[in-house]
Amino acid sequence: MIWVLFKIGIKSYFKNKTTIFWSFAFVLVWIFIYAYAFPSPGKSELLGAEASYISFILLFGISIVSSSVAFNTASVNLSKPYITRFDDVKRYEIYTGNFLSSLTFSLSVAIFAILVSFAVFTLRFGQVKIASITLLVVTVSLISIFYILLGIFLADVLILTKQVKALRFIVQIPMILVFVFVLGLQIFRIPSKYLIYLSPFNEEFTLAMMSFLGIHGISIIYSFTINIYECVASLIIWVLLLFIGAFLVERGYEKSDYKGQYSLEDISR
Repeated sequence: MIWVLFKIGIKSYFKNKTTIFWSFAFVLVWIFIYAYAFPSPGKSELLGAEASYISFILLFGISIVSSSVAFNTASVNLSKPYITRFDDVKRYEIYTGNFLSSLTFSLSVAIFAILVSFAVFTLRFGQVKIASITLLVVTVSLISIFYILLGIFLADVLILTKQVKALRFIVQIPMILVFVFVLGLQIFRIPSKYLIYLSPFNEEFTLAMMSFLGIHGISIIYSFTINIYECVASLIIWVLLLFIGAFLVERGYEKSDYKGQYSLEDISR
């Protein structure tokens, strides 16, 4: 049953034109904006500029996925009475299928963002590299899980607080926060070390930058030393906190009286 629910989730993601536009087409627009809308940086700044461009595009693309995850989670929860009516579906099977399909879609967006960014930036600037593929894989995985859990958490909180109609606006908050904390502070102003270690958005961006530039490269850009282990540990803590929060609100939904009070149409009204 997990496999069946997984396939249903994947199809729902890739058949949704709005999801495809924001997760792939809009990311593609940002790739070309960074590649051709700004003056080409000097040779000494080229690698740092490319790393910051690709890191933001990667983080931005995955953050958009949280919106789709929230809609999918709300749809699954509101459809549970119909799913369980025709088959004996366990609660963990529904959650696992939802998580795996969301993770697959998120990783697809991440791979698309990285490959297309590298292709376009190589044509534009001629030099792109990855200092640590292992760190990049770990970073992308943690970022994907973070925004999936955030989407699940937001969906269930809105259902429990009777704010289903606000789903369309509220789920855009993760993407907005990426713009504010990353584009606003990381690219145009160098943030403090304190902010990097405490803000998950800045941690994600910094770890992505570090995977492209290496530890020494990122230290030169920030003008202070970044501890990679503390960054990873802090991001893992954020993921664990979101997991606990998502688990608690899912349990709260299961025990609440909100089942059957909403329909899928309530989300789009």
